[in-house]
Amino acid sequence: MNKSLVAKDIISKGSKWLILLLVAFAPLVNAAKEQPAIDISIIDIDGQWQVEAKMQIQLSAVDFIKLLDSAPKNCSWMHNCKSVTLLKKSEENVREIQTRFDSPWPFSDRLMLTKSVIEYNQDHSEVAVYVSESGLLPSADELNNTVLVKNPKGTWRVSRVGEHYELSYIGSADADIAIPAFLLKHTLLSATQKTFENIYRLSLSKIKDAQ
Repeated sequence: MNKSLVAKDIISKGSKWLILLLVAFAPLVNAAKEQPAIDISIIDIDGQWQVEAKMQIQLSAVDFIKLLDSAPKNCSWMHNCKSVTLLKKSEENVREIQTRFDSPWPFSDRLMLTKSVIEYNQDHSEVAVYVSESGLLPSADELNNTVLVKNPKGTWRVSRVGEHYELSYIGSADADIAIPAFLLKHTLLSATQKTFENIYRLSLSKIKDAQ
């Protein structure tokens, strides 16, 4: 057989294999692009677990507040969230909320009552949500087989960073003595990671819908 024809045949087969490899790995590449770079740290400060997390995101400050406000209808983006109930909205920027979380077996659900104060900058391009413990109290029925999270506090923040936004969160609560420390730390880390990943995917869906 002519050497040039053999060479062309080898190149042709090599090209086919290259195409097949690119097709095979394309989903993995796309999946990697949809995984955000999240910085997370968890530390124990005088009996309180403090979580800090941040990532770049294509979700505006206004859209992030819309996401928070949608939680009573659908809180699935918050990892382990079973329900969110709007207890009170005294002002346009103030909400008092009850959130129920599913805890790993054999532990009871966790119930958290919080007050959120929303503060935008002048042009609404950035926002901070300050979370503190609500003065409202749950009913006896709501506390049935449930543990109340004590002293919850934190701050959600969406800031402009160049062409992107940065979503950050810092939060803490009294250590849950019913759950072993190693398991509590693992649960907090996993819940924060998955919640941020869910928010990131929602932001990607929003971008695709707008295109």
